[in-house]
Amino acid sequence: MALIGTSTPGGHAGQLKKLEALLGLGQPPDLISDLSIVPAAKPLWAHVLESGHRAATLPVYSVRRRGRRIAPEELLATAMQQMEAGVGLLTIHPTASRPLIESAQARRVPWTSRGGGLVIDDMLESGRDENVYLRILPDLVHAAARHGTVLSLGATFRSANIFDALDGTQLAEIDAQLALAKRIMDSGVGVVIESPGHARPADIHRVGVMLAASGYPVMPLGPIPTDAAAGFDHVAAAIGATLLGMEGAAHILAAVTREEHTGSVPSISSTLEAVRAAQVAAHIIDLHRLGATELDEQVSAHRAEHHTCVDGKTTHGCSRCGVTCPLVPRSVAAAPEDLARRLGGEGR
Repeated sequence: MALIGTSTPGGHAGQLKKLEALLGLGQPPDLISDLSIVPAAKPLWAHVLESGHRAATLPVYSVRRRGRRIAPEELLATAMQQMEAGVGLLTIHPTASRPLIESAQARRVPWTSRGGGLVIDDMLESGRDENVYLRILPDLVHAAARHGTVLSLGATFRSANIFDALDGTQLAEIDAQLALAKRIMDSGVGVVIESPGHARPADIHRVGVMLAASGYPVMPLGPIPTDAAAGFDHVAAAIGATLLGMEGAAHILAAVTREEHTGSVPSISSTLEAVRAAQVAAHIIDLHRLGATELDEQVSAHRAEHHTCVDGKTTHGCSRCGVTCPLVPRSVAAAPEDLARRLGGEGR
């Protein structure tokens, strides 16, 4: 899944160019998510659908906030509009609660989810204890069942660093996600679990085992296995997703760009780079889970014909190895004296 979205006034045209570049890839992403927080006459997700590709959204981003408050009826109407138009995946944040907000205060970073943060702001500003999504959930689920829309349960309390990973707050939210997932699935609606954020490799293994056992498809948020990869988060996320996928707990990979922790809006080139990195991770996961595929045979044949160091190589030499290419065909029936000469002398 590629991530696009307008973050600043006047940025819509640049995001349309980004969308055009994504659709022009030889292997475009399977899903494109519109993360826009700035409204447009024609939203990006509508352009995605018009192109014939699958679109995902976060309805809470499109709702007007009055003094940090969210009108439940407006949030439902926004989600309904997107579902009726054909958006296939909606990310919602129904797990934020007063106990989890209080529990998170002991963390280094209480929460890092933008969508979840908006839901928390509404709870704190309005004085309500009930999450705005829980107020509209029955109607939302009913509409999703009617339109065949999948609901992705966003992780408001995903870990923002490896030190907060799998603490009591995150584990409690995962339990809440799984409980809600059962309710939603029992209503005939597809559901995805989002998790975990930043986590050490050992914690990725732990949460992977837990999520795989649940049986629900998972959309990894990263995971980012180190906090020291700023500027190279596309690499770290691909590694983390592969680790989680090897546990059977990664089914939709959200492409993380190198700008994830730099504060910059991702460029077109870095967005394409992130998609390619995620596609490599997805392919490695498929290899681990499903075995070699026809694609691997095609790639191997291409490398054998045009590049280097693969079984079945048909060319001699390359710009790196030149005449020292170890794969140049050699006769194994060389005369003993010729073999001795090659090995460095008569006495060897």
